[in-house]
Amino acid sequence: MTPAHFPSPVPNSWQIPASIRSRVGREAGAQRAIFEEGHLLLILHEPPAPDMVERTPAFFWRQPSGEWTVHRITMPSGTLADLLTKYEKPLLELESRGNTAATASDYHSILEAAAPLLRAIRQLHRALQHGREMVKEDREFINHRDRAAALERTGELLLQDAQFGLSYIVARQAEAQAENARRMTATAHRLNILAALFLPLTAVASILAMDVKSGIPNSRENFWLIVAASFTLGLLIAFTIRRKR
Repeated sequence: MTPAHFPSPVPNSWQIPASIRSRVGREAGAQRAIFEEGHLLLILHEPPAPDMVERTPAFFWRQPSGEWTVHRITMPSGTLADLLTKYEKPLLELESRGNTAATASDYHSILEAAAPLLRAIRQLHRALQHGREMVKEDREFINHRDRAAALERTGELLLQDAQFGLSYIVARQAEAQAENARRMTATAHRLNILAALFLPLTAVASILAMDVKSGIPNSRENFWLIVAASFTLGLLIAFTIRRKR
């Protein structure tokens, strides 16, 4: 038990200063570096899955002599380089998926997986940078810090490319919808012109077909005269509609 009288996620067998244990609560918390009395404790996280809410901690303890001790729940041992490799693999897989992505669903799945991974890598990089400032004499630690920085850059480019790809697909679909709307509008306009062209003829034919005395002699000349007048009126209406458009 710790001085605060609750279980600590840090292994009890580790002979770390009490000042370090007092800075760790019941849960591991965010990724960070704690340095006290020459001892460096790195509290890092395993790579998260897209639907994972809880984070799995990984503890790395550097003694004043430079010796590292590791405690990871997912595996009995492993180095800091192994953890960075575990972050690198999903990034490479997502990058490969991004090269073949062709639909909005493809890019959305990449963004869904890359976003939590990039957040974890950023915190990892900050923790390693902070730890590097505490143990400046450890040259190998510089390589781990720089590798974390490279992973963060890769994740940012991956997320950016996926966002650009998704935006391009959305814009392309919007253009296609706008073109379809334009074609439908043009088609409707043509139908309106045709309706305007035949409307007078239809109206006159309906009127003359009624069983009333119109006073117009029923002859071939009058028939063609009415048809011609109706079409002329229809052309005038169609021309007016087209001119207004």
